Amino acid sequence: MKLATVKHALSGPRAFLENIRIDKSGQDEHESGHFGKWSNKDLDPSPPEQRSWTSWSFFAFQFSIAFSPTTYNVGASLYAIGLNWWTILIASIVVSAMVAALLLLNSRGAAWYHIGYPTFIRASSGIYGSLVFVFIRGVVAILYMAIQTLYASKFIAVMLRCVFGHRWTDIPNYLPESAAITSGDLLAFGILWLLEFPFAFVHPSKMDVVFRVKSVLAPVGLFATMIWALVSSHGADFSGLSTAEAATGSALGWSFMKAINTIVSNMIPPLVNIPDLARYARRPSDTIPMSVGLMLSKPVVVALGMVITAAGYKQFGEAYWNLWDFYSSILDNYWGPGARTLVFFAAAIQAFATFVTNLTSNSIPVGCDLAGLFPRYFTIVRGQVVCFLLAWVCVPWKLTYSATSFLTFLGSYLCFICPIVACMVVDYYLIRHGNIHTPSLYTPTPGTPYYYTAGFNIRAFGSWAAAIALVIPGVSGALNPGSIGIAAVRIYDLGFLISTSVTGVLYYLSCQLWPVMVYPDGKEDVGVGYEAMKETEGFFEDDPIIPEYLTGRLGVDGSVEVIKGAGEDLKGL
Repeated sequence: MKLATVKHALSGPRAFLENIRIDKSGQDEHESGHFGKWSNKDLDPSPPEQRSWTSWSFFAFQFSIAFSPTTYNVGASLYAIGLNWWTILIASIVVSAMVAALLLLNSRGAAWYHIGYPTFIRASSGIYGSLVFVFIRGVVAILYMAIQTLYASKFIAVMLRCVFGHRWTDIPNYLPESAAITSGDLLAFGILWLLEFPFAFVHPSKMDVVFRVKSVLAPVGLFATMIWALVSSHGADFSGLSTAEAATGSALGWSFMKAINTIVSNMIPPLVNIPDLARYARRPSDTIPMSVGLMLSKPVVVALGMVITAAGYKQFGEAYWNLWDFYSSILDNYWGPGARTLVFFAAAIQAFATFVTNLTSNSIPVGCDLAGLFPRYFTIVRGQVVCFLLAWVCVPWKLTYSATSFLTFLGSYLCFICPIVACMVVDYYLIRHGNIHTPSLYTPTPGTPYYYTAGFNIRAFGSWAAAIALVIPGVSGALNPGSIGIAAVRIYDLGFLISTSVTGVLYYLSCQLWPVMVYPDGKEDVGVGYEAMKETEGFFEDDPIIPEYLTGRLGVDGSVEVIKGAGEDLKGL
């Protein structure tokens, strides 16, 4: 009787899982993918019809992503350590150049082989090892998804005040202080969430138009805000932005290095996420403009944040590092139809800009990661929907209200992610010379290129762990100043440079000492050159499964034979 009861209890969850299997639902017979249980339509190489991202798409994506609250207020923490506006601006330019280079390096393989991060990472970490790195990215992205949604809702609250005035600000609060949010702010969060939730159902291959719109609206809104601030304030007062003593000598040098670490910490998501979007390019050269977009936008947004804050300080006597607070101050001092209208549209643009950044930095990666972790049950769109739902579960108002140390820890995300990016780049360029055997990315079988040791590439994990061990003690110092020695603090301030370079060097050396398998058994003597496998997108002519769109490109004996007209997307770089 008891056994029957247990079976009955289990039948519900089993039936549910069976019903949501992606190869059991929907009408697309290819939904479950072509390469077995580690495959589904979103983990497989993107077919030509999905390669719709153009050069302008990538420029708009990277140019627009900088227009977010985290970039706008980056100067707040840097003024606090004694830097002035021009050293902060120089630091942002240096960081933009370094990140732009890494972006291009980490996008090329995905653009040639048209696979996203959860699949591409298998080449350097191993079939099973990839699940660890996918999980790490996904968890942090969910938390940031919730926090960025909260930030965007702050602009919604400003918009509602513009429309309803005191009827909005006088909304009774029925929540206790322990809730860490008022009824009005919770309503604004819900409204913003409802506005952005429909985007969860849009596949990333069709998302480029959203970034194009943002790349026009966001700069217009922010520049208009700066012009108004400077005109109404008759200039800007930078002297009041910090009470810290100006750094000089060696202190200035170390403060500058800390500035690099601080600025790069909110630029990490694109570094690791870029394969999820680069896979939709026709060729790697289409991704080059994104570096230009980054170099143009990041320093500009940092500068705009400092100028607007300094102008607001001169006029209102307080430094508003959060843009929604600056808009609220305008309403406090210039209440009237004209001001309310202008602030409404300015806040609307910033709300839109913030949640669009949320899509590319958080919801799309989470969708990809859930597909990578549970390929039988999640597509990218399903994962995006779950990510949006989890934004409520994370209760971001509590995270930002009472957990300053938790946010500091999230800022240390680069210690864990930069080593992963370093392994990916070194593995692709220096170890495999740009050659990926695509079918093996879905084959968890001993003796295949990406199975390594029980599915884990010990070389990658050892290098990753060593870099983290060097930097992670500094996190304690960031959470509790004075708790660790100055040497550990200095290493932490160099976290981006150390974690990236140390991992890259260690991984390269370990692969030289213990070489990895680059090609499947029997293909070692094919004689392909640097990135030669890109011509057939990682397939040999005798592979058991070859996508139909590659028919005609594969010659006999595994050689490459590009048929005229068959591979329009292969022209150029």
